[in-house]
Amino acid sequence: MSGRLIGCFLLLASNMVVSTAYAAQQACTTLMAVVYPNAEPYDWQVTDTGVRQGLSVDVLEALAEKTQLNIQRVATKDAKKALREVRSGRVDLIIGVRSEPEQDPRLDYVSPAYAEQNYRVWRRSAEQVSLQQWPQLSGLRGALEPKQLPSFDLQAQLLAWPVSHVADNKTATQMVLDGRADYLIAEHHQQYLRLQKAGQLDLFEAIEPPVASHQLFVALAKDSACNDQALRNKLSKGLLALTQKDVAQNRLDTVMQRWQALHPSQPSVVGE
Repeated sequence: MSGRLIGCFLLLASNMVVSTAYAAQQACTTLMAVVYPNAEPYDWQVTDTGVRQGLSVDVLEALAEKTQLNIQRVATKDAKKALREVRSGRVDLIIGVRSEPEQDPRLDYVSPAYAEQNYRVWRRSAEQVSLQQWPQLSGLRGALEPKQLPSFDLQAQLLAWPVSHVADNKTATQMVLDGRADYLIAEHHQQYLRLQKAGQLDLFEAIEPPVASHQLFVALAKDSACNDQALRNKLSKGLLALTQKDVAQNRLDTVMQRWQALHPSQPSVVGE
């Protein structure tokens, strides 16, 4: 092969590499993101407008501003669809995923986590039940949504705790109010807002310590064309700034107040 032909081949290959890199760079000027549904205060849909709000949405918007990235949200209310889109690489970014019980192998989790969900035992206020800490549940009747806390379910089975798996949090709350259960387990902020809306906040108290704690993360699709070390570093640096204690707490307080303003308390009731 002549030197001239080799030179032309190398030039062509070089141009192809540059063109491919340029195309990838242009394609990544915008990141497509989806919010994994976690319920209030982490995310919820405004009834009148259909717009999603919540802590996850606020963090995503703040992250875009902090990193100077153009992040556009893809609307979905379905958790399975959200994961399917990001796992495929069609969506670059997902916010609100957990790393428990294990990390999804098709996602790159970006540290630090931006929120922590604490699941607590909730019992009726001033109930004459010997329960000061959650491990003291032997003989007490619990109500729990299925697949909510697999590790707790396993412990309850091993220790033969009487736990009823119910369809939703509303059913579990009503069972405790009716005396058909002694306690329920629910995420702290979610249960606080639900009880506040129902006018039942004074009827319950939460027990320490939490039964379980789950962190919420931003994650990149491993198959995203935009996923590289530079982007992961940029997102991590932005999250580090957004999760400073005072900044994170102020954002959560603001979101909680926003939800409460949209959902004023109802008159206090014990039963349906």
